[in-house]
This record gives sequence, structure tokens and C-alpha cells, in this order.
Amino acid sequence: MKKVVGGVLLLLILGAAGAPVVSGLLMEKIVKQSFGNLNTLYSETGSGVSLELLRYDRSMYSTEIEWKMKLGAWKAIYGIDEIIFVDRAKNGFTGIVSTTSLEKNEWFTHFINTRLAGKNPLTITTEYSLSGQIVSTVNLDSFSMTAKKEVVAVKAGRAVFEGKGGMKNFTSELSWDGFSVGERVQVEGIKLGSTLDRISTYLWDGSIGYSLAKGRILSNHQQVELVNIKGDYSLDVDREENTVAVVTSFAADHYAAGPQQMDNGFIRIGMVNMDIQGFEEFVKLYTEMVNTFFTDIAAAEDDPKKMRSILQEQLRRRQFQSLVAYEKLLKKGLELQISDLHADLSSGEVNGDMVLRLNRDMTFIQFVPLVKQPSLALDIFSLQSDMSLPASLIGDNSMFLSPLFSGMRTGLFAKDGEVLKHKAETRDGKLFLNGRVVDLQ
Repeated sequence: MKKVVGGVLLLLILGAAGAPVVSGLLMEKIVKQSFGNLNTLYSETGSGVSLELLRYDRSMYSTEIEWKMKLGAWKAIYGIDEIIFVDRAKNGFTGIVSTTSLEKNEWFTHFINTRLAGKNPLTITTEYSLSGQIVSTVNLDSFSMTAKKEVVAVKAGRAVFEGKGGMKNFTSELSWDGFSVGERVQVEGIKLGSTLDRISTYLWDGSIGYSLAKGRILSNHQQVELVNIKGDYSLDVDREENTVAVVTSFAADHYAAGPQQMDNGFIRIGMVNMDIQGFEEFVKLYTEMVNTFFTDIAAAEDDPKKMRSILQEQLRRRQFQSLVAYEKLLKKGLELQISDLHADLSSGEVNGDMVLRLNRDMTFIQFVPLVKQPSLALDIFSLQSDMSLPASLIGDNSMFLSPLFSGMRTGLFAKDGEVLKHKAETRDGKLFLNGRVVDLQ
């Protein structure tokens, strides 16, 4: 019996000792596969971003990985061509945990040594699990430095990035206590979170949210204040209906710029029932435009004239392609929604909602007859809009209060005491504005 127990214990000890070795072997495959998946994604977007595994040194209980990220078109924003990472990892039972260093980047070490007295505020750890999940955690310690005779104080922050499912599912969560630049800028409580699932290179499903607890900016003797700013952006893909909905919202408890002030502000804007294929083509074109623009900007070498010329050339080259991409979105059921608009101003409340719907598939050429026959719009669009705002906000502007053409019986708004009200809808083949039929003949 003792021999059996001893044998079992020996097997357990050998298994425990050998598990990190096996883990290291399996993790090498997972890491290389993840790099391949990401490079495929980057290549398909044409951004020029790529990952390269420079060195993978695996021993029995530890691993050291050196790799670099080429920034491609994004060099124009960050001013550097590549970032080199060194991961020093310990092989565990279910994966490996690494500590990442930027020590081989001269631009980074120069900044740390000359601006922060050699103290690195960044700590980066990454967990590679045998399930294929990769979780990177970035911790930022607070620090301060002087820039252009101003003291820049950066507070602590933390970010967690997670990729799984063969790099098809991504989540992130960032929280940052904020920063200040002398007495001119003070920002507190920044948060950002996202959950995104990649359906294809240009088609994603999920949401992104952000918030700012407090901000104050003093510029040209005018102070801007922000309190409790929140926003989100969602993409909802319905493969059964072959549609995509993109909805974004923005809220602010308080906003003030000099004498202008707003409280309890909110707006939600959505473009729903977009054709999937049309949406993908639009995103692809937009991505290509951004990548090309940044590449050209980097070549302009900070010359404003060259940058302006590049932008004009970009717009000229892409104009026709943009029209084609937009046209593919003009399918029956497409809706532009503005909902729950609200703001408390010193002069009163602003409220509003609007839905504009496309009743049939259209091409741009089919809109041309509307110039001579505006009544055709009643077959093409459905409209519902409702809005109210303080009369003092627009003063005596006749453009809002008087008919714009002979077929209108009222202005865009009708005055009701100190409030301007607007209501429009299409019904029974007619357009009603503020309760009166608009003659579109």
C-alpha cells in the first residue's frame, strides 16, 4: 500500500514539475497563432500595422519574448515608426504570465531618463492562457514633469485589454484619475470601456462607452467647465434581417463656456436598418481614406501647404467612390433617428425627437426630379419630428418663424408664448407642419 501511495505521489510531483514545461510548449503555439491572426486583420485593413516576433527563448520554467509593432500609417499621429516589446514570462500550470518592458525603445528610455529622472511609471503584465485568451494589464503610476514652463501632473490609471476566440472577441476597460496642466487644464475621472466581436474585417458588433467626471479649461480668459460627461457608441448587426444599426448618445450634467451654460443635456443619434454589404463597403472606403491620409500627412513633413494640398487631392480622388458607397446604403427602411434631445438652458428647456425613414430603395439620380417636383418626396420619405425651445434662443430670426416658400402656411416653428414649437409629420400622402398642410406642388 505504501508503494502505491508513494507511486501516486511521485506521479503528482512529476506532473507538477512538468506542467510548466508543457504549458510553455503549448503557449508558444498560441502566441504565434495570435500574432498571425492579428497580422491578417491588420493586413486586410491596409493600415500598414504589423507584428513581428523577433525572438522566442523558452526554457523549462520561463520564457522571454521579443517582438515589435510597426505602426504603418499611424506613424503620422505618434511620430514613431515602431515599438519594441520584451516579455519576460514564467511558465505556469494553465499558461504563462509575462511582464512587458519597453527598454529597447530609445524614444521611451530617453523620455524616462530626461523627463522623469529615470523612474518608469508604466507596469505592463500579460496573461496567456491555454484557452487562447490573452489579457494585458497596464498600470500607470502618477508623475509630474515640466513642459513649456507648465507643470504637467499625470494621475494614476489602469487599463485592461482582453482578446479571445482567435482574436475575434475583444474587451477593454480603462480608468484614469486624470491630469492637469498648470492652472489652465484640469481633468478628473476618465473611463472607457468596450466589448466588440469581429464578424469580418470591417463588420463588428458591440459597444463602446466613455465618461468624464469633471473638466476645466481656461483659454483666452474664458473658462470651460464640464461635469459628468457620458457617451456611448453601439453597433448592432442583425444577420437575419441583413441590417446594421449604429447608435451613439451623449450626455452632460453641466457644461459652461463663459456666460453660456447648459445642464442635463442629452441626445441620441442613430442610423438604423443599414444594409450590411453597403455598410461594410462604406467602412472599408473610410478606413482606406484614413490610412492613405495619415501616410500622406507623414510625407508632408509638417508643411501646412502640403497638408492642405494632400487633403484636397484626397477629396477629389475619393469623391466618386464616396458617392457609390453612400448610394449602397439607400435601401428601403433606412432610418435617421434623433431621440430624447433635452437640455436645460438659462433661457428655458430644449426638447426634441425626429425620425426620417426611406420608403424605398433609391439611387442619387432618382433624387434629381425632386428639384422640380418636391411632392415626390412624400413617396420617398416618411417624417416625424417634434421640437420645442425658448423663443429667446433665436430672437426675431424670420427664417424660423416665417414661411420659406409659398406652399408653407407657417414657419418651421410656431410661437406659443415664450416657447417655439415645431411639429412635422407625413400622413395620408401629405406633409403636415405645425398642424397645417404644406403644399409641395
